[in-house]
Amino acid sequence: MKINENVYLVASGKMGFDLTHPSDCNVYLLASNGELALIDSGTGYSVDEICQSIQEYGFSLQQVTKIFLTHIHADHAGGAAQLRERTGAKVYVYEKAFQDLRDGDEDAIDLTTAKKFGFYPEDYQLVPCEADHQVKEGDVCKVGNLQVRVLETPGHSRYDISFMVEDGDGEILLFSGDTVFYNGKISMLHTQDFHVQTLAKSIAKLSAIDAGILLPGHYHFALKNGRSHIESAHQIFQSMGVPKNIVE
Repeated sequence: MKINENVYLVASGKMGFDLTHPSDCNVYLLASNGELALIDSGTGYSVDEICQSIQEYGFSLQQVTKIFLTHIHADHAGGAAQLRERTGAKVYVYEKAFQDLRDGDEDAIDLTTAKKFGFYPEDYQLVPCEADHQVKEGDVCKVGNLQVRVLETPGHSRYDISFMVEDGDGEILLFSGDTVFYNGKISMLHTQDFHVQTLAKSIAKLSAIDAGILLPGHYHFALKNGRSHIESAHQIFQSMGVPKNIVE
């Protein structure tokens, strides 16, 4: 699915557009000046479909030079190792998440519990991936003519980051992972590292960005007025409430 001149949706599960495996997050392809980057990698079940989509848009897999992970829950990071092998891309991960991704630590990301309660098949295994680059707040990476800025946005998990990109027309694209969603919803899970006050602070940070396009990790994206969706969540937190949860 082509979103605009720089962004394509190449995977999405049942909490999205049902393009690929039901457990996948939204996986975006960022394109500029002949260079490609993936934002997240899905579970790993849909690597063939992701690669096929990239090629169907007229690109080669060798043009994918970077894989940026918003966090290391299995639906976002499970395909990283396989996609790196298929494309030769370098994997970028939040510095605090590096070790758990390298070790494939399923307990650290509550995958053991998630499999027990049916969020993933019982035989699913997180493929360990030793990332090539560890990133932190304020780091900037280039994809073609675009600059991808790292924002630390924990709360949904301790490892969440978002990516801000300004396109050639001055439009700000915000890849928010699972920090904030369309209509100001959040992903609130009973996991060991979810923290609602930390999430509120992260959403307050994002609400200060004049994002035109909001590209979250699940469900719909916003092609206009992206900031308004973030602001909706921020205002609810400001009034001592909690935004609606996307998990029903």
